[in-house]
Amino acid sequence: MRLRTQVLVGLAVVAAIAVALFISVGTLYLRNQFLEMERMDVRRNLDTARNAVSTELAGMETASHDWAAWDDTFEFVQGKNPRFIEDNLTAETFANLRLNLMALYDGSGRLVDARAFDLEEGVSTATSADMMGALRTIVPTTPLPADTAGRTGLLLIDGSLALVAIHPILASTHKPPARGTLVLVRTLTAAEVLRLSAKVILPLVFRMMDDPRSDPGVVAALTGDDATQMPTAVVPVSEEVVAAYSLWRDLHGTPIAVLAINMPRITYMAGMRTLAALTNAALGTFALLAGGFLLFTDRRVLRRMAKITHRVAQIARDKDPSSRVGEEGKDELGGLVTNINGMLAAIDESNTALAQSERRYHNLFDSSRDPIYITAEDGHFVDVNPALVELFGYSRDEIMAKTAGELYARSEDRDAFREAIAAKGFVTSYPVTLRKKNGALVRCLLTTITEKLPGTEERVYQGIIRDVTELLRQQEELTFLASHDPLTGLLTRSALNDVLTLEIARAKRNLERLAVFYLDLDRFKQVNDIHGHEAGDRVLREVAARLREALRASDTVARLGGDEFVALLPGIDSPRDAELAAGKILGTLRDAFHAAELARGLSVSIGIALYPDDGDDGTRLLQRADAAMYNVKNRGRNGWKRYDHRTNNPSPV
Repeated sequence: MRLRTQVLVGLAVVAAIAVALFISVGTLYLRNQFLEMERMDVRRNLDTARNAVSTELAGMETASHDWAAWDDTFEFVQGKNPRFIEDNLTAETFANLRLNLMALYDGSGRLVDARAFDLEEGVSTATSADMMGALRTIVPTTPLPADTAGRTGLLLIDGSLALVAIHPILASTHKPPARGTLVLVRTLTAAEVLRLSAKVILPLVFRMMDDPRSDPGVVAALTGDDATQMPTAVVPVSEEVVAAYSLWRDLHGTPIAVLAINMPRITYMAGMRTLAALTNAALGTFALLAGGFLLFTDRRVLRRMAKITHRVAQIARDKDPSSRVGEEGKDELGGLVTNINGMLAAIDESNTALAQSERRYHNLFDSSRDPIYITAEDGHFVDVNPALVELFGYSRDEIMAKTAGELYARSEDRDAFREAIAAKGFVTSYPVTLRKKNGALVRCLLTTITEKLPGTEERVYQGIIRDVTELLRQQEELTFLASHDPLTGLLTRSALNDVLTLEIARAKRNLERLAVFYLDLDRFKQVNDIHGHEAGDRVLREVAARLREALRASDTVARLGGDEFVALLPGIDSPRDAELAAGKILGTLRDAFHAAELARGLSVSIGIALYPDDGDDGTRLLQRADAAMYNVKNRGRNGWKRYDHRTNNPSPV
């Protein structure tokens, strides 16, 4: 089958599938929208029905509040108003309040009086044992607190569903204690449900949970574990009717009844008719558009493309880049023809340019002052420039006989480099240490890329080596000078602060002590005055050496300037360890300084502060060690003392 035929068939199939998908997805979407509109409408009506019931309960709650807070009621349950029933619980009262039962209980939950009334017949009726037994389950045996609001809800009474309101009985002052409980009951008879239906203009139906007419699936869906919620459900009964259900729980929190309403599916049916009309219109429109599109595509694209393809194949067979494709135009296919002709014209120029580029590459490769290399995947050198030969001290033949891995000073560096370049296909300024022919180490930065050879799966590595040995040496020297005293090689004041912060953090973490020594050489000015500053510098260098020798390798010594030094002794177990170290320092400085012709040596004043005993930060420890040192100076020099917390002055250990 020719490409032209394949394209036409393919376009037709795609158009048919697109139409089918559009119609099916659109139909599904619109149908769901109509269903959602119907559900929203039904739920609004269901909410209206539920609100009607809630309004009835609210009215009963108000009535129960008024009667329960009436002084006559309050006195009656206490036995002080014998005419209360005769004067108040009349047929007119029950009719006005639309009540079927009013019951009064005293503070212990004992029934004081109960009167029943038939609203439909307009006559009083007798209370039954089942009726009073149902009320007994909701009446507390002790009166509700005076500040407790009344309760309303549904209850199954004598086999019928009823609206019930309960309220504590108290005087009109609303002050405790309550003297009993008032219960109002309105039975949801058929007439009462019909009255509610007329009120909301909806056909309401109340069904008990065990009503055989209820759908078991709907009842199961409505019955949840959370008694505080009133689940609802909307269920299409048929194509013409949809039903909405709402679960009601009784005053005990037990599911008792389902409120149902049935509605005609006006919205859904109108939507489905509209959807059918839209589907027919869409099919006709798509058919016309698809036919026109296929005809246009064949004339303006496929036929012209076939001519271009035939001409390009002919030029390829003849291997004649001077020929041109004749099809032209101002659209994309015309632009394609122009580009093909331009490509044919550029082939000869590109061959010449390629030759020139190769010559420039080799000139740059050979004249570069940076070492450049190309290696195969196994590490053997494919090519190197003269700068690389000069860097390593090998002859070109010796280099070409080696692999790149043999030039690494450490095999682990070679393995790490391979992993790094395998991860990305390139590395930039990757640090490695290489070895020259004479064994000297060279610290370098490698910039390398990998590239596949055309037509194969083999790779080559192309890279540049930058010798940074001298640069790094200078940087390390500058870094050392920035944190070390140039005369003694000890830490400077700024570097000491950083180390002191770290040592305090370590001592805090390990629950250890840290000793801070503040040292000042006694009468060092006389050394400079008598022997000269050069001799003084030699003495300072030897003092630094003796301090490092006297202390542990884990201890830190710094020169603050002049003849002042600070020593940090971490991990000491007790103040006694600091005493021993101070004594050792005093002893090592008493020996003669032959470099400066000091036969008697030097004395030193040492102030000691301990973390956490004398402070918990570096500044405070240094200040208190300094204060302790000055105390030694004031008491004759050549000794050591600790900071004393009790007097805020240094005192002997």
